[in-house]
Amino acid sequence: MVTLHTDFLCPDLFSIYTQQELQDQIYNQLNTLKPRPSIYDPDFIAANQSERVDNIIKGTKYEQFEKICQEISDFKQQNNLDIIVVLWTANAERVCDVKPGLNTTMHELEAFLKANKAEIPPSTVFAIASINEGCTYINGSPQNTFVPGLIELAEHKDVFIAGDDFKSGQTKLKSVLVDFLVGAGIKPVSIVSYNHLGNNDGKNLSAPHQFRSKE
Repeated sequence: MVTLHTDFLCPDLFSIYTQQELQDQIYNQLNTLKPRPSIYDPDFIAANQSERVDNIIKGTKYEQFEKICQEISDFKQQNNLDIIVVLWTANAERVCDVKPGLNTTMHELEAFLKANKAEIPPSTVFAIASINEGCTYINGSPQNTFVPGLIELAEHKDVFIAGDDFKSGQTKLKSVLVDFLVGAGIKPVSIVSYNHLGNNDGKNLSAPHQFRSKE
């Protein structure tokens, strides 16, 4: 399992600064930050992600939901917090099915969660747990996490949910540049980019079902 402090020792990370001085200042602090286990469902992300999986929440979907609820509650109490905002920054999932009897109402969604049905993605499980704990949930990936049943649940619990992909980084930059170029009378024929700090995003999106979420 990669932690922030081991990743921080990458020799190229601060090549334009004094590397050792920067590392010495925050290494011990980063060493205390351990990634919490999360949900892994190979049906929703690309198969090429399996080699990275080493820190997961096991059990049924409902057991995973209960674990996340407990994690949120414990974190809030341990840190004496009034408000928690849950931010989804994981890889893009494939689009899930939306249909009556599955997730079009909050009661359907809750029933299917308890029944451990396959068509409930990890991002939606996290969202249900966040809403259950009264925490704002921000979705930073492009999949359809907010199915009708989840929206109804958030409204019923009076919890704020928002987000449909961060649209930051290269995507945003290219959108701005294309608009500028077209406005200047220049028609781009092709845009090719290298996602140097994409943190595995491009690899996950190489799978057709995951890329469809991004389209």
